[in-house]
Amino acid sequence: MTISPVRPTTEGAVGNLVGRRPVLFLSAAAAAFVALCVALWPPTKDPYDLQVYVVAARAVLNGQDVYTAHAGDPILLGFTYPPFAALLFAPLGAVSAEVGRLVMSVLSAVALLVIGSITVRALKPHWSTHRMVAVGIALGAAGLALEPVRMTFHYGQINLMLLAILMIDLFGYLPRRFRGVLIGVATGIKLTPGIFIVYLLVTRRYREAATAAAATTATMLIGFLAMPDAAWKFWTTYILDPTRPGSSTLVSNQAWRGVIDRLSGGPQGLGPVWIIAVASTVVLGFVTVRRFYDRGRLLESVLLTAAIGLLVSPISWTAHWVWALPACALLWTRVFSAGETWMRARYRIALAALTTVTFGIGLPWLAPYMDDRELHHHGFQLYLGNSYAICAAVLLLAAAKVSKES
Repeated sequence: MTISPVRPTTEGAVGNLVGRRPVLFLSAAAAAFVALCVALWPPTKDPYDLQVYVVAARAVLNGQDVYTAHAGDPILLGFTYPPFAALLFAPLGAVSAEVGRLVMSVLSAVALLVIGSITVRALKPHWSTHRMVAVGIALGAAGLALEPVRMTFHYGQINLMLLAILMIDLFGYLPRRFRGVLIGVATGIKLTPGIFIVYLLVTRRYREAATAAAATTATMLIGFLAMPDAAWKFWTTYILDPTRPGSSTLVSNQAWRGVIDRLSGGPQGLGPVWIIAVASTVVLGFVTVRRFYDRGRLLESVLLTAAIGLLVSPISWTAHWVWALPACALLWTRVFSAGETWMRARYRIALAALTTVTFGIGLPWLAPYMDDRELHHHGFQLYLGNSYAICAAVLLLAAAKVSKES
């Protein structure tokens, strides 16, 4: 199956006022949205994760070890990304904190617009470019209603940027010979996007998988060349330290490992229950992914892969679940495009509503948390505290059922 983006013919001749008006309107709308995001998360804020990035960035510029630079601050966690990511963050160390926060908010807002537009194009490939961008801006703005998106802005994280570059690559917006490069770069930044290299293999896009693997290897080599000692320590020591990103039992960890550790009363490490959960998710998930892909349902196959990756990763903080935005758009689009009565579509409506409410409210935060209160959940708290993982599992099972029937 060859994936190529749909590019409708250009609307309006160059210099034609009628052709210019939509462009001006859409540009103004996009600029207003970016300004809104900056107003909601202004440079006066002090995002926690961005502080971690800045400490690592300054360590790069000062020739220090990026993985121990936080040691003088008892509040900060250590930098957890590969050395290549620290190199990309280096410019943040050369500007003021306020400028750095402004840049991160602007980049996340632009990424959100890209995510919205690519999602709309995947759902409505025959829409005009202007209509696609207009609805994409609206979808990006609607994304602010989702807790993972809000938390990404709040903490100054890079989740939306990674999602945007992954979607650009996965949905064919790169020249064919470069497809896979951005997946490899994203993997070199945060490792977890490596699940999409597996996706490329499962869907028999072998050339793209090889390109992605080569790009990932290149990021590793760059890290070793730029900071050999830090790179060696990361790949042999820090990557194996389960406590470095934070406690796995925190309610914000919505991966299978977080669920299992909370239910069992404390960190269990890579125990048999976790291994079984991961193996089952990978096998069932990728069988379903392949079925959807073979039937030309690219967006479903990509989103299912994202769900697999989030569930099997040892740590998936709630802010990592920004994939909920295209997922909600997909689910509601399928509800209204099925052409069925409300009664016949009740299961689709239930899934769409479950996903929207779960990620819109941020249900895990309604359960008791911090100071090990996660280890004493009972009754409905058990559902709330693990609701992202439960919702993802429900969607995977529903998708598996649909893929077998259709």
